[in-house]
Amino acid sequence: MDERELETLFSGAPEAAPPPTFTKDDVVRESKRQTQRRRNRITAGAGAFVLVVVGFGTYGLVSGPGDRAAVMNSAVAPAQPGASAARPLGTGNGEAPNFSARPSQQGDSGTVKTGPRVEGASGCEKVDWELATALAGELPGHFTAGQASPGSVCTTGTRSAGFPLSDGMISAAVFARGAPVNVPPQPADAVTVRQTTGSGGTLVLAGVPGTAGSPAPYAADLARFAAALAPRF
Repeated sequence: MDERELETLFSGAPEAAPPPTFTKDDVVRESKRQTQRRRNRITAGAGAFVLVVVGFGTYGLVSGPGDRAAVMNSAVAPAQPGASAARPLGTGNGEAPNFSARPSQQGDSGTVKTGPRVEGASGCEKVDWELATALAGELPGHFTAGQASPGSVCTTGTRSAGFPLSDGMISAAVFARGAPVNVPPQPADAVTVRQTTGSGGTLVLAGVPGTAGSPAPYAADLARFAAALAPRF
């Protein structure tokens, strides 16, 4: 290459580099901006991961193993064939399903009473539930039919109920129409009243003191109680 070619080559080259379009401060600001963006993305990802972990942990605490098993079983268990809304499903062994007993209609706490307390029962081995409920409604205080016993004036063929008291006992018995009113002997200090019932029978109400020589409980109120109870029987 001779001198002329070198001169031509150098004459075609730019005389000076063009001035830069950015400064050092621009580079520093852009670097900080990119760094902050990366930090924000990392923080957001970590927050989402924590929320997922906390959510699964809370579900595991609230729903026990039985709930999770029930969810899994409901997803895979096949439907029992032949079931319809009109006929409940059996237990699988040919037995009918066991439904809860309906609440009592006697106005009590709702517990079904069986055994010695039966509505319309007669004799001294069972409490008449209807009579016990009616007598409890007349007595002052908080008495319920579930506290009743046959009482001291019960006899064969009567409907009876009584309540033990702190100072003795109050007893009631209903004798059917035409039946002889044979009241068992009562203590000397007991007070007994009789009232004709709505069906033509006889209601006997007795207050028996707890100890000899003490006044009979509700002695002044027995006639009023009997007048209120008799029309119901």
